Amino acid sequence: METLLNNKKFIKASVGLVGVLILFVLMLFINEVKTSSYIGRESQPLPSISVTGKGEVMAVSDIATLSINISKDGSTTKEAQSALNDLVTKTLAYLKSKNIEDKDVKSEYRGINPKYSNTQIYCITYPCPQGDSKITGYTASQSITVKIRDVDSANDVRTGLANIGITNINGPTFSIDDEDTYTTQARSKAIDDARAKAEILAHDLHVRLGKIVSFSENGGGYPMMYAAKDMAVSNMAGAPAPELPKGENKITSNVTITYEIR
Repeated sequence: METLLNNKKFIKASVGLVGVLILFVLMLFINEVKTSSYIGRESQPLPSISVTGKGEVMAVSDIATLSINISKDGSTTKEAQSALNDLVTKTLAYLKSKNIEDKDVKSEYRGINPKYSNTQIYCITYPCPQGDSKITGYTASQSITVKIRDVDSANDVRTGLANIGITNINGPTFSIDDEDTYTTQARSKAIDDARAKAEILAHDLHVRLGKIVSFSENGGGYPMMYAAKDMAVSNMAGAPAPELPKGENKITSNVTITYEIR
């Protein structure tokens, strides 16, 4: 009798276990069917619209740059270097007197190069013999780049440099010191322009804008509106410095934004 009861319990437990296994397999099958229904959906492009926007900001130049090239000759390297050092010292002292800070003065030593003279030989046969090459002296050179933050005084500074003996000056060229600030403003305007276009387009298409799925920017930069042409220093020395126009610079930003639509 006891054996029969044990057999019945075993049969019930086995049936229950089989039922659980059948239910588990059925659930796996259902999940597989659900998953298969989404196969290939990720490769399908989402409904979206792309718009472009443009932003512009006008800014007046607040930096003027002068490029100064200094060279001095001497019969020896020591003489050439000494003459160069004297003029560079005088130049730096003058710039400091114009309240130009050291951080805005960049100096680069160009070295000392020999000067040659070649003996000319006149001949009537070919090939002509080479003339003797002889060192006649040395030239020491240095370049200085100056940022002038008081842009209205740029040409006055240039004239002063000419008066102390600088004969090779390029500039001033005008630019914007903190360009990033204006670039950020231009980008913000471009994004607003693109968003406004997207909202109008969504309204016309009878759809709603969703999240942004892509963004790209192509900055237009800014053109130099004015750069003073190199002028003969002899005509400037002692003459009043003309006032140069700084001009306005246009900084642009072009963006492309893609919105998901619903």
